[in-house]
Order: sequence, then structure tokens, then C-alpha cells
Amino acid sequence: MKDVVVVLRHLARLDGAAPDMEQICVTTALNTAAVRDFITAGCALVAANVQERLLVEATQVLWNVYDGASGPELVTAGERVRAVGLALTQAQEERERALVRFREACSLLRHDGALFDAVSKPVAPPGGVR
Repeated sequence: MKDVVVVLRHLARLDGAAPDMEQICVTTALNTAAVRDFITAGCALVAANVQERLLVEATQVLWNVYDGASGPELVTAGERVRAVGLALTQAQEERERALVRFREACSLLRHDGALFDAVSKPVAPPGGVR
């Protein structure tokens, strides 16, 4: 159960929220699909973010190879840059779809009271509370 709590908290933070653990248990009992959709959409968003970052890094590496290539290497490097660029575009589109699904899932849990806006603690002024 502790692992589930960690996952719920991490995913909620992606939307600037925090889970109400008592209410999320009630929501899970009444509407398991809503919590399942939240977790599924959140994990898909995390995966899409990681994929996008990896493809951005791959593009940068390939551009470096392309800049130093000549002859047949130049053609091969150019083809790879284009292929990774296309994959990056597709990953960004998937990330946007994942973000929409995640926000919809968060909205449903907010409506049920299982998620609420996270409020940060005010920082005490230097020298203590006044």
C-alpha cells in the first residue's frame, strides 16, 4: 500500500495537486475506474515525457554526428536525423494526448474530492515568525 501512496502523490504533483488519502480510498471503492484512469494516464504522461527527452538528446547527438560527417556518412547521418526528428514529432503529439487524458482524469478526481490543490507552506521571514 505504501508504494501506491507514493505513486499517487507523485502523479498528483504533476498536476500541482495532492491526494486526499481518505477520500481517494472512498473514490476507489465507489469509482475504481476513475482512480485506475488517473494512474494509467499519469504513467503514460511520465513515459511520454521520458521518451520525448530521450529523443531530444538523440537528436542533439545526431546533429553533432551530422556536422562532422562527410561523404556516405553524411547521407546516413542525415537520414537518421530525419527519422529521429519524425519520431520526436510523434512523441510530442503523444505527450500532448497523454497530458489531455491526465488532466481529464485529475479533473474527475478533483470533482470527487480525492485530489485537491497543493498549498505550499508559507516561508517564515528571516529571524522567525513575526
